[in-house]
Amino acid sequence: MQTLTPAETMAALGISRSTLARYVEAGKLRPSRLPSGHRRFSAAAVEAILSREPWEPAS
Repeated sequence: MQTLTPAETMAALGISRSTLARYVEAGKLRPSRLPSGHRRFSAAAVEAILSREPWEPAS
């Protein structure tokens, strides 16, 4: 399984650190933990988010 660092995940999704934290809290992304305690995110999960329809505000 290919994984991404938090910085790589934020860059791929075009989001900030606080938005990444909200995604984790909401269950949109689930990090795995390395033995060192560092977080990694599944590249497949990031791809799934990117493949969704773009959000457009209601007019």
